[in-house]
Amino acid sequence: MNLEPFSPRQREIITAGEGPLGILAGPGSGKTTTLAGRIGYLVAERGVPPTSILAITFTTAAAGMLRSRLQTVLGSAATHVDIRTFHALGLKLIKAWSVELGFGELPPAVYGREDTRALLRQAAAGLGLALASEHVSGESDPWALSVAMLDRALERFRLRDGRSDTREYERDGLDDALLAQLCGAYEGLLRAHAAVDYASMLLLPLRLFDADPRALHMLQDAYRWVLVDEAQDTCPVQYTLLQRLVERHRNLGIIGDPLQSVYAFRGADPALLQAFTRDYPEARVYVLDENHRSTATIVALANAIAAPLESRPASWTNNPAGPAARLYAASDEVDEARFVADEIARLLLTGEITHPGQSAVLFRTNAQARALAEALRTRDIPVQVRAESDLFARVEVRDLIAYLRLAHNPTDGPALARVIDTPPRRLRGVERALRKSRVPVADLPAQAQKRGGPPAREAVERLFGLLAELHAAARERRAVQVLETVLDRTGYAVWLASLADGPARMQHVEALHRLLEHSAAPDLATWLADLHLGEAEPGVDDRAVSLLTVHAAKGREWPVVMVTGLEEGLLPHVRSPARGEPEADDAEERRLTYVALSRCQALLYLTYCRARRPAVGAQVGRPEPRRPSRYLRGLPAPLVHGAA
Repeated sequence: MNLEPFSPRQREIITAGEGPLGILAGPGSGKTTTLAGRIGYLVAERGVPPTSILAITFTTAAAGMLRSRLQTVLGSAATHVDIRTFHALGLKLIKAWSVELGFGELPPAVYGREDTRALLRQAAAGLGLALASEHVSGESDPWALSVAMLDRALERFRLRDGRSDTREYERDGLDDALLAQLCGAYEGLLRAHAAVDYASMLLLPLRLFDADPRALHMLQDAYRWVLVDEAQDTCPVQYTLLQRLVERHRNLGIIGDPLQSVYAFRGADPALLQAFTRDYPEARVYVLDENHRSTATIVALANAIAAPLESRPASWTNNPAGPAARLYAASDEVDEARFVADEIARLLLTGEITHPGQSAVLFRTNAQARALAEALRTRDIPVQVRAESDLFARVEVRDLIAYLRLAHNPTDGPALARVIDTPPRRLRGVERALRKSRVPVADLPAQAQKRGGPPAREAVERLFGLLAELHAAARERRAVQVLETVLDRTGYAVWLASLADGPARMQHVEALHRLLEHSAAPDLATWLADLHLGEAEPGVDDRAVSLLTVHAAKGREWPVVMVTGLEEGLLPHVRSPARGEPEADDAEERRLTYVALSRCQALLYLTYCRARRPAVGAQVGRPEPRRPSRYLRGLPAPLVHGAA
């Protein structure tokens, strides 16, 4: 294997021997290339069977990128390395041991946010816990929580395996005892519906290991080398899962950056990365701190943001200094959006960027996207907004996703309720019964007989036969192939085209097809899980300006980056996801700002508003005075052009 393209530090990591290995990798340091090199070296030079290597990433897109890099090193042998996300690994294990986990022969249904929140409402009601949307009196009620808030709190509680700090939730009137009760009720409903959500994909494998040590031993024998990318984003449950997998051979390699840990709302804890050397005292730890991506100015600005955190050595680069960052103080969000659009238009006109896709506009909250998108579209600049999820809100797309869920699991009750009479099968009465209460799938033919006579019973039985055919087709096939079978065999495409607005609605179907066609998910189950996690986004248009949250921008880079809304209350956010002590909240937001700045390769813009109209529900509030973010005050003045 040729090691010449790698730096001396990268070569040390790639050729390291057995045992635990820790890598602290800053932005632009070539960590994916190094990880691929490490795997390639193990296979090509050390004779490690590729099937005995498990590489874990945090997104399906990252898994696809790692596999692509590995193919350049190993060629066809790269296909035998198991590269998966944590949730894809969990689904694989749940599917392999579905009987032992109580699901029977069929894989469990993968529930999305809409279905899990319906179950959460039911669990909360059973405990007498009123939710804000159901609380109609004008009196203040400490238990009147939004279902979204309760959902986030419960997911963090579960992903931290019930070992949370009650201070995280006290502002919401919750404590660990109540969350434990809610967890039991909610997970009981999941089991009753033979379904899993994101947290289940991590928790159930651990419960399997405790109940059946044979399963754990089989996995430990199968995976002799485990490598984890973006390890700073692990939660306690994921970290425990890794420890269990490697406890016999201890060949655990982790690569991550504590300065880029920004997923506290999913239970991530940067302290777990720091605990690695405590749990594996024999580990060799390396630092990749050379930034190959950004100008020296960008690296210095990012270092200034990160300095108070003292998490790892500062990044450095041999790249040229590049231009100073530009700071713009806007009068309000309309002026801010105008400035963004004008500058991108100017950069295109002067040739500083050759197409709009070389720029990105980042923001803290999705509510900021609208004004920015409108200003860019007014200038006829193509824009892609990650905050816009219109495709998944379309009726026909939701119908087809329900069919995909049924292809994965024909007993998925909520999905069946949605499409049992779509296209029309004269089963509206059965549909109403399904929506009203949970009817066991086995009882549906009798229900149909009761409500519509023999024709209705025959229609249900034909549908069940079709679902069995789809389920057989879905095994180990990509989601796009399953969608094509659904469109063909259900008659949905023909029925939709026959409607008055059919041609327009078919465009959304075609958009869904393109999305699945370009998805990196290896199978339908993984794509459904990605959808639940918000990762099954419409494909990237490389020729359009990217408008997206800082969280969504993580792992990407652009020549020009505009970080907007650098104001107190936005960045840092007034309710940051860490939800703990003020110091912890500030650290999370500071890391998020570090991520935002380090996405930039060459030209950085920073903006804030002196006044901003906050989004209040569907309305827009009155303009409120704003103060520049505290993070702006810590930037070296010679590296920032423009007065605050």
